[in-house]
Amino acid sequence: MQLTFDAADRLVELVQARRGPVAADDAAHVLFALERSPAALARSLLDDVVAGDARLTWLGARVGLAHQPHDDTLIEDAEFVVFDLETTGLSASRCRICEIGAARVRALAIEDTFETLVNPGSALPPSIAALTGIRDGELRRAPRSELAVRRFLGFAGDAPLTAHNARFDLAFLEREVERLTGRRIAAPVVDTVWLARRLLQRRSERFSLASLAHFFGTSTSPCHRALPDAVATAEILVSLLGLAQERGARTLADVV
Repeated sequence: MQLTFDAADRLVELVQARRGPVAADDAAHVLFALERSPAALARSLLDDVVAGDARLTWLGARVGLAHQPHDDTLIEDAEFVVFDLETTGLSASRCRICEIGAARVRALAIEDTFETLVNPGSALPPSIAALTGIRDGELRRAPRSELAVRRFLGFAGDAPLTAHNARFDLAFLEREVERLTGRRIAAPVVDTVWLARRLLQRRSERFSLASLAHFFGTSTSPCHRALPDAVATAEILVSLLGLAQERGARTLADVV
């Protein structure tokens, strides 16, 4: 199963790098190190990868990115769920989520929030306890990851997700979603680091959450707790979306 997920990530990256759909035999060559193979064989090798990932679709004999239902939504009408995770360490394969925080942004304003501690099933490393202030006693009373993640997914619905340095948080979240559903997250994802680098060229050289919170003067300060960090990220997102609109962005597809 994990090999299929890894192949899906590589296939998405390939399509993005080529800036368009990729022929099946070309994709099979890149993913599986095969010499040029018949199109029918290449497609059969890729079928499970494409079918198992909502980001991908067949476009005739080529693999492309699936059209997302939110792509044409105007930025001022769009809804985003901005989330942040606290974890027991840095490795998504060995560590677990211990806190989830999220803020819903609708019509360029924060509308609602979600937070829960998560029982990781093991003691919190002292370094993480010192960084976050979370205690093992709190976590022992918290819901296990299966229930906590289901509650978060219920809060998020099918809204586009947003995170700061999204690759890190998504690695942990997707690992839990895979355990629950066997599939990857289908919602599009906005990374505020990527968006800030794109929009703040020559205006800022630092793109950490704390640096951007200071740059935009957010009312909530990041503090290594999931909800405050999610709210600060949401405030940063709203500011970045405003800058994107000033530069001509109109729809969600322009910022994802």
